[in-house]
Amino acid sequence: MSPQPLETRVDRLEKRVTALEKLPERIDALTLEISQFRAEVREEFSAVTGTLRGEMRDLAGTLRGEMQDLAGTLRGEMNAMAGTLRDEMRALSETLVTRMLVLHEDVIARIALISEGQPGPSGRPKRKKK
Repeated sequence: MSPQPLETRVDRLEKRVTALEKLPERIDALTLEISQFRAEVREEFSAVTGTLRGEMRDLAGTLRGEMQDLAGTLRGEMNAMAGTLRDEMRALSETLVTRMLVLHEDVIARIALISEGQPGPSGRPKRKKK
């Protein structure tokens, strides 16, 4: 490769220096664009988070209302079931008392029947009353 003439080398050097001189201006423009982009992103992010907060607040209110409605419904159903259970327990209790009285009377009758044939304290069998 032959050495380039001095004039060509100087021209190339001037072009490079000119391009390098424009760099600070381009960097400043790029810095400004980045700052504007950051500001826009910050604004959009704030708007989105504000919207989301509002939507979440609305959903929380709706959910709270639905839960209160459900709780009211469940209370009503539980009260109805409690009434039914009380009635069933009362009926079972009455049936149990009736059966206990019948069994008690049966036991008393059997004891009386058994004691008729047992000897008294003197050793003699008891007499039947007429």
